[in-house]
Amino acid sequence: MKKFKYLLALLFTCFLISCDDMDNLDSDDNGNSGSIELATEEIYVLSEGLFNLNNSTLSRYTVAEGGLVTDYFRKINRRGLGDTANDMAVYGSKLYVVVNVSGQVEVIDMQSGKSVRQIPLQSENGSSRQPRFIAFHKNKAYVCSFDGTVARIDTTSLAIDAYTKVGRNPDGICVQNDKLYISNSGGLDSPNYDNTVSVIDIASFSEIKKIPVGKNPGKIAADKYGNVYAVVRGDLTKNESRFVRINAQTDAIEASIEEQVLSFDINHDTDLAYLYSYDYNQKTSGIKVYNMQTNQLEKTNFITDGTQIHTPYGIFVNPYSGNIYITDAYDYKVTGDVLCFNPQGQLQFRISNVGINPNALIFRDKRSNSLLDDEEQPASAAFAKVLEYFPAPSQFMNTSATAYKEGFTASQVLSYAAEQIQKRSLLTLGGFGGYIVLGFDHTVPNRPDAYDFKIYGNANFNADASGAEPGIVLVSKDVNGNGLPDDAWYELAGSEYHSEKVIKNYVITYYRPASLLADVKWTDNQGNTGVILRNSYHADNSYYPAWIQENELTFRGTKLPDNATQEGANWLLRPFAWGYADNHPNNSEYSQFNIEWAVDENGRAVQLSGIDFVKIYSAMNQVCGWLGETSTEVSAVEGLHVDTGE
Repeated sequence: MKKFKYLLALLFTCFLISCDDMDNLDSDDNGNSGSIELATEEIYVLSEGLFNLNNSTLSRYTVAEGGLVTDYFRKINRRGLGDTANDMAVYGSKLYVVVNVSGQVEVIDMQSGKSVRQIPLQSENGSSRQPRFIAFHKNKAYVCSFDGTVARIDTTSLAIDAYTKVGRNPDGICVQNDKLYISNSGGLDSPNYDNTVSVIDIASFSEIKKIPVGKNPGKIAADKYGNVYAVVRGDLTKNESRFVRINAQTDAIEASIEEQVLSFDINHDTDLAYLYSYDYNQKTSGIKVYNMQTNQLEKTNFITDGTQIHTPYGIFVNPYSGNIYITDAYDYKVTGDVLCFNPQGQLQFRISNVGINPNALIFRDKRSNSLLDDEEQPASAAFAKVLEYFPAPSQFMNTSATAYKEGFTASQVLSYAAEQIQKRSLLTLGGFGGYIVLGFDHTVPNRPDAYDFKIYGNANFNADASGAEPGIVLVSKDVNGNGLPDDAWYELAGSEYHSEKVIKNYVITYYRPASLLADVKWTDNQGNTGVILRNSYHADNSYYPAWIQENELTFRGTKLPDNATQEGANWLLRPFAWGYADNHPNNSEYSQFNIEWAVDENGRAVQLSGIDFVKIYSAMNQVCGWLGETSTEVSAVEGLHVDTGE
């Protein structure tokens, strides 16, 4: 999941395969400083997030001020981009963002940052076509998807007007000589990869040829001389990649170099291509410079000042300055950085903590007119801090999604969780019982017959498919006035509260595995046993919290009935009617809550004049195949009444 872009072929062996500023030589106490970049007004950074966590982000860096706005899209549009955004490009006045798992293209007005439209790319049964990359030609956008199709989008109507078939799991697209070139990876069928580049005549929008290039082709791009360059990745575990040039007049391979390469970008002014590689066996990376005129490597080590790139995740040439930008994903679990080098391979500055798994950059020589920097959240939206955070075992354990960095203690996790929530970053609660407690900075009043507060999660709905992972919500008032959540808690009785399928007083115990990379076993008070099953997407982290000393973790609460059904390879997680966190999309009325729903432990209605604390816990114990366990996610809780008193 985390390595979705460049570990594609490797991970798909099993399935598919802010310090907020730039760091420079003259830095402040936080290691940040202004930029020395020229002729560039803004830099946009797309980060795919963690697969299946619905936490892709788009951040914006303004060069003159040296300021990074993390999760820029969410701050303007009050919602997230979706799950696993893979690519973005500007055409005309709009930015197009391809969101793979969510199955859509997000269209954004560049000047305001506001969403113009979401274009769904879904199959007939409502599942995502898994769009990957986008290219443009004469008022049309072309999007290749893993289901073996290319969609044609009219950029005026912003509607799909046609599809055409290509090879298996296309993983790159470009335009040259009035033709589309699509690399067919076959990554979903690893090790039985595809080995072709499809050629589509744009006029007829039909495939006219398949060019054999070698197994598992990926990134593909056009130069200014009528050629197309493609990475042939092969089996990533065997380091058998190469770089090929296709003549777009003859559609034949006319040059090839046997060099390790995962991706590249071209400086069209200097005819140099910058290639990067990553050895997944040795955990080492390299950046090379290829001369497109001589078909020779000009440099085998681009970086000349000793700067280390831990895990390169993207490489981009700034067309306005010629500087080369490399994104670093580190261990795929924490927020990554963007590093800028001059053409001589010397580090110029670093943009830190841009997002999880940064995979695409856009450079602009114009300034947007977003009102973001002038906007303020209403006082009612604020809460003082995260008072408790205790996620249950899950596939996202020991990542930034559980507020963890290597070596963190429990108090550090709690502090980082508060920081993440303040930034509206998603936190996962893990398997059944995992919870978070939030404290408002004022008493949220109970207004009769009105919603009183809202919980932001990541429920992601595609057509009739859904991604509801419901959590139960409790509220408390600070009766003793000590600022601590030590008064009585009351459950908000949601739509399933009286259901016979609900199990009240449910108790589950998780056990630390003997091996860090083994399944986490559990038992419950209903006589059941099971595991938090490991999957290929999150194969390199322990599913048991590393900062906890205890070998057993016990959680108690109400277990909601299973909500998942399987349709073919897809899992559909249906929402309950109302009253649960992460159960409906954030733009739905049903992501809001009424204090009047509060009941005591005996189910009797409780009249509260207001609340000071909210507790949310994962209320499902189900495993959905390759999706893994059902886990409630939370990014923010905000009051809905303007005043701050009762």
